[in-house]
Amino acid sequence: MPAVVKPSCVICAWRSHCNKQFSIADPSHCPEYSRDVTVKDYPGKRGVKLLIEGEPGSGKTTLIERLIMKLGKDARVGGFYTREMREGGVRVGFMMVSVDKREGVLAHVDFKGNMKVGKYTVDLDALEKVGAASVQRALADDEVVVIDEVGKMELMSGRFRELVEVALGSEKPVVATIPTDGPPFIDEIKAMKDVHLLKLDEHNREEILDEALRRLRGDIP
Repeated sequence: MPAVVKPSCVICAWRSHCNKQFSIADPSHCPEYSRDVTVKDYPGKRGVKLLIEGEPGSGKTTLIERLIMKLGKDARVGGFYTREMREGGVRVGFMMVSVDKREGVLAHVDFKGNMKVGKYTVDLDALEKVGAASVQRALADDEVVVIDEVGKMELMSGRFRELVEVALGSEKPVVATIPTDGPPFIDEIKAMKDVHLLKLDEHNREEILDEALRRLRGDIP
């Protein structure tokens, strides 16, 4: 008779010394690791969830970098942002950069493999070691979680997708960017309870930055 394997909690079961194997459905019930999905002493509103939606080139990553800089003055911020890689003015790939300065190439036109989005091939190993791991660390150790972005490339990783769900279901403030035209999972998280959707374009960048900061700091209910 085959052994029964419990579903692993993305927060707890990845720790080498954890043998509890709590269900991913509700990892916050783990008595020893509930701190991993709970805000500690962030002075602003707890648990606010922001999704910043925009077309390519609308300035999502620039806004995220500005948010990280401003929030970092009074809170511990973790997670990652994504930068374009260009050669001769032509975009050739995407780099993932964690808030704690770890880097990896998410996708590149010269990579080989079957995990393709358009002309780019995704490096799943880099995606999980830099992007997914940074979200995991932020859930465990930081006060605000930043995810830039939740898109077709990133969602090729089941581990990444699970962490996004855990983050959005946690008590920690979360800011994530999403594409205007994305996979069905995007519609699912947009429909989640208490998620605030902010639509970014080239004309409202300052307004969206101000609203995001005010919501995260608790100035807007």
